[in-house]
Amino acid sequence: MTEFSDTPSRNASAFDLLAEGIQRQLYGMGWRELREIQASAIRVILQTDQDLLIMAETAGGKTEAAFLPLLSAISSEPEGSVRAIYVGPLKALINDQFGRLEDLCSHLDLKVHRWHGDVPASHKAALIKEPSGILLITPESLESLLINRTPFLGSLFGGLRAVVIDEVHAFLEGERGTHLASLLSRVLRYVKPDQPRTRIIGLSATVGDADVARRYLSPDVPQRVAIVTDDGSGKEIQLRIHGFVKEVAPSGAQSLEGDEEDLRVMQQVAADLVEHCRSHSNLVFANSKADIEIYADLANETCRQDGLAETFLVHHGSLAKDVREDAEATMKSGRCMTTVCSSTLEMGIDIGSVRMVGQIGPPWSVSSFKQRLGRGGRKDGEPRRLRGYVICDAVDSEADPLSRLPIDLVQTIAVCDLMLRKWVEPPSPSKLDLSTLSQQVISVIAELGAVDAESLFDQLCCKGPFRYFPKSLFIRVLRELGKADVIEQGSDGNLMLGLEGERIRKKKDFYAAFASRTEFSLVAGDRLLGTLPMDSVPAIGEHLVFAARRWRVVDVDALKLSIYVVSATRRQPPRFTGGIGDVHTRVREEMLAVFASDVEPAFLDTTARQVLQDARRIVREHDFARRRLVSYGESKTLWLTWTGTKHQRSLIALLAVMGVEAFDREIAIECRAPMTELRDRLRASRSVLPSGLALANMVAPKGYRKYDYLFSPGLLDEAIAVDRLDPIGSAIDSIG
Repeated sequence: MTEFSDTPSRNASAFDLLAEGIQRQLYGMGWRELREIQASAIRVILQTDQDLLIMAETAGGKTEAAFLPLLSAISSEPEGSVRAIYVGPLKALINDQFGRLEDLCSHLDLKVHRWHGDVPASHKAALIKEPSGILLITPESLESLLINRTPFLGSLFGGLRAVVIDEVHAFLEGERGTHLASLLSRVLRYVKPDQPRTRIIGLSATVGDADVARRYLSPDVPQRVAIVTDDGSGKEIQLRIHGFVKEVAPSGAQSLEGDEEDLRVMQQVAADLVEHCRSHSNLVFANSKADIEIYADLANETCRQDGLAETFLVHHGSLAKDVREDAEATMKSGRCMTTVCSSTLEMGIDIGSVRMVGQIGPPWSVSSFKQRLGRGGRKDGEPRRLRGYVICDAVDSEADPLSRLPIDLVQTIAVCDLMLRKWVEPPSPSKLDLSTLSQQVISVIAELGAVDAESLFDQLCCKGPFRYFPKSLFIRVLRELGKADVIEQGSDGNLMLGLEGERIRKKKDFYAAFASRTEFSLVAGDRLLGTLPMDSVPAIGEHLVFAARRWRVVDVDALKLSIYVVSATRRQPPRFTGGIGDVHTRVREEMLAVFASDVEPAFLDTTARQVLQDARRIVREHDFARRRLVSYGESKTLWLTWTGTKHQRSLIALLAVMGVEAFDREIAIECRAPMTELRDRLRASRSVLPSGLALANMVAPKGYRKYDYLFSPGLLDEAIAVDRLDPIGSAIDSIG
């Protein structure tokens, strides 16, 4: 910490650099010191022209580090243009930051505006009429602004001095990140030439590769991005992983019904949650929405049985906005409540103080796990506490060798070990995102009315984020969009929207680069509870748990896309499709190291420790740590790959080229071929490995992004080869 002082120290001078109004507000808020990252950020923003990446743990003061100096810099020119844009990934996060920034601006003549679907039209009209201050916005709303308020963009952004991207790690890969990068490059076209260069500032707690973030913030001059960091090394971490084992019926006895045994062990987890969560506010993350609902219901049932008040809430993306906001407000009120949630609460939405974070099931990435851990222990001197819950199958000697290994437990251990060693997955930005490029082609044409192909290439590929698209490939993209009637060329050579392009442009979900599915509304009386995907609609008479309550379906209206429910006493988890993200190769390699080691992690409980010991014995018996091919069953072979999702996909494509039927088994590939034959064929493939296009041809489905359906299979294969597959030579060499 850096105390405010009259002494001429280097740290004290950082406070002196701030505008007088900011200084007064900090004193009024009871601040008597600056964090080191805040002092450093103040100097970078107010004494240099560099861009900035601020990396610090959750609740580490990143927002103030960016905005204390930024507000000071723009306080002398409050009107005439939006001076700073804050981009946040969630509306709820924007609403949180809106209040914080209004407080910081209490003694400044600076207005704070927000722009998203819930903001009244009158507020938006006022900003358009008199642009000023700071604008808080999501990428999707920025897209809408660009194409629906085009005549006003010059006055809105002519004097833009800075852009702050919160949770920047969430934008470093995937469609949404490419989308935002394109939108910002388009916004900067409206900054007047006589204005100072617009500064770009990124905030994050979990950037796995700072150089990737630098290139995202400043593609042309990444070395211009200064880095201010606080790794939170002073924070104590209290970690405990609890193992739960499903029962196996004794020999000769009738086996337990699968659902019954699943429910029994889930009830044990719920009881443990109640025991450890009853006296404080907590967050418990689960890997599926169905698990979120069923665990909250089981925990509340346990509370009732123990004569306690029900204290478990739910929060996930399929819940109606007011249901989520009720959970957020309840948590923020200070009541001792626990919310079982999805990644919707990974980000920095203010829900008050959280004592403990829980994780049900294996975390899929270190980055996500670190974000979740960071939601607890936000106060100075308070440790970060996390309890993990992993359900393991009992070892059945008759099962195939791989089924006898507790993959979920070992993945959890591997992620914990990597996090404690401060490793985080490096981002892997897309290089040939045909879908987002096509969406931006439509958007730019909608913004400008018409544009020539050369200007479009310059804006999107030369100055925008699609720099891996050579002109020849870009022309092929335009031709295929033309064949699909997305665009058409006028007699003057300019490109305009075709009939399909106009149809796409008018759809409500156009502003988002990621795909959204058709969903049914779930309605109880006159209240919207949330939505269910079309492929998960229950039948009339079925029961489900949703919004932490039990319901029975009384009607399904296919025309109105509505499901009507009434309160019920029976419990049945809802059906949701989808899954978690890709697992990095480093996580799989660490899993192998865990299996091969004799070290027992101190954070395991007795059950988890025993399960790990049993698994290590099986690994030693079968020599899994060194062998790559294991024969089992009739003409079946396990190829132990110990590699990540992307590399695994590549190897399965290789086997498909060879005519071998194969199935992903996480740490291995199950091959329908005898081991000797498979080894010989893999060795023979070393001399003539298939091309990336040949491998991509075997990947299905071709279209996995929103607008991929507009393109031919051949063009999609080129994108798959670059973005979804890895080189495979080293995996073949490991066969021996």
